[in-house]
Amino acid sequence: MLAIKQLTKKFAGFELKPLSLEIASGDYFVMLGPSGSGKTLILELLCGFQQADKGEILLHGKPIQNVSINKRNIGMVFQKPLLFPHYTVAENIGFSMRFQDLETPKRKQKINALAEDFQISHLLKRKPSALSGGEAQRVMLARAIAMNPEILLLDEPLSSLDVLLRSDMRRMLKSLNNRGLTIFHVTHDFEEALRMAKTIGIMQSGSLLQSGTPEEVLRKPTSAFAAELSGLKNYFRARLDSIISGNLRKASVENQFVMLNSSSNADSGAILIDENQIVISLEKPISSAQNQFKGLISNIQNLANGCEIEVDAGLTLIAKITNASLQNLKLKTGKEVYLSFKASAVSFIHD
Repeated sequence: MLAIKQLTKKFAGFELKPLSLEIASGDYFVMLGPSGSGKTLILELLCGFQQADKGEILLHGKPIQNVSINKRNIGMVFQKPLLFPHYTVAENIGFSMRFQDLETPKRKQKINALAEDFQISHLLKRKPSALSGGEAQRVMLARAIAMNPEILLLDEPLSSLDVLLRSDMRRMLKSLNNRGLTIFHVTHDFEEALRMAKTIGIMQSGSLLQSGTPEEVLRKPTSAFAAELSGLKNYFRARLDSIISGNLRKASVENQFVMLNSSSNADSGAILIDENQIVISLEKPISSAQNQFKGLISNIQNLANGCEIEVDAGLTLIAKITNASLQNLKLKTGKEVYLSFKASAVSFIHD
């Protein structure tokens, strides 16, 4: 297990605020945040390229913040491949083995095995200048794995790759994780985080806002920033108005009213409406749902397991339905429909 305790670092114009985080062995942890939020700095502190002002980094309970880079047993792959230009691919992969007690035949055997795993056996005699971006990233991964790291750190490893190479690299990283390798991956890409992570953290301006499973963090964000970053559907700025009864409240959203349950004392914030809990019907529904809207379908987006229906109802609302429901209701662009959802389908996030 990797444990970070109250880690801080100050630069001119930037501060990593006290960071505490635990990453279980075998986890695939993705730190999601915009550029300048401190994601890469955390990786540099973990692998030893930067020294923290305060705090501890523990690997299996042992502090490593003062241990030299080559003795931390942490591998790192940078956003842009950094290979020794005068070394061949084989020599680059084998570089970290210089610190291991391996005889030459075993070293060559390990290089060949890694090259086969990463599908770069045909590149072993080439120099980095003769490699494509995807090939160079594979060599970087192979070199990092050659040192038998307990944790692999990845700094935006897919951002410079095209769609096909990205897909291959995702499979490769997932395979490494499935074999038990703990991975700490930073990115600004919401979809990438959702595809890869077992656990996600949200960073903003040097602070860790939230961490948990993808479902917890991306479907139940605790801040408006996290909601915006994740690109959630049915996210609106809102003002809480009157209390109807108990926790049942009315919120003003774009000159419309939405009913929700909230005990917040805040006046303004944001609301999230769960697209999976919005019911579409062709006639005005007779139900206990506190929220009912009439509108016109403006777009239908096909998904792998259903479709998203976008409806202009004063608010642009998106409902997720099955393909069977789409066919049964004979939905199409421009058709008038009714939307209904309960107050419990709405979440309020204060600023």
